Amino acid sequence: MRKMLLSFKPEVYEKIKSGKKKFEHRRNFPDEPIMAYMYVSAPIKAIKGIVYLGKRHLLSDWREEFKNDKEAVVRIEKYQELYRYAMEINEFQETTEISLGALRRDVSGFVAPQMYIYLDGTELLDYIENKIEKLDGCTVHDYSVIKSNEVCVH
Repeated sequence: MRKMLLSFKPEVYEKIKSGKKKFEHRRNFPDEPIMAYMYVSAPIKAIKGIVYLGKRHLLSDWREEFKNDKEAVVRIEKYQELYRYAMEINEFQETTEISLGALRRDVSGFVAPQMYIYLDGTELLDYIENKIEKLDGCTVHDYSVIKSNEVCVH
């Protein structure tokens, strides 16, 4: 499983943490399982969680699959204006924070990602894995059945 640092807005982070957001939508994203450290943008400016992303879904496939649900089609078409894919958020793990200040101080040349960066084999990955600690908060989702009211929400 590849590892990356993935940027999130604070409100998106909170929805993932609460379990309300079950899919992460992106225009481009790799088609493989990903373990991502969550960098939360301003005003938080810190790494403070881990998400395990599973299957990548094409929104156009969902549009076809749920074509008989008019509300779902409207939501999917709206999301298609900005995104192409939805990745299953299999699991969220809350962690201790690593601040932007600490990252800049301790990792040469660190710049917060606009979208995501791969971490495999990097100094940054070693640093994160040595500093971060998992906390009690963990959310796991089941995708054995995906219903039309679960797609393209939040």
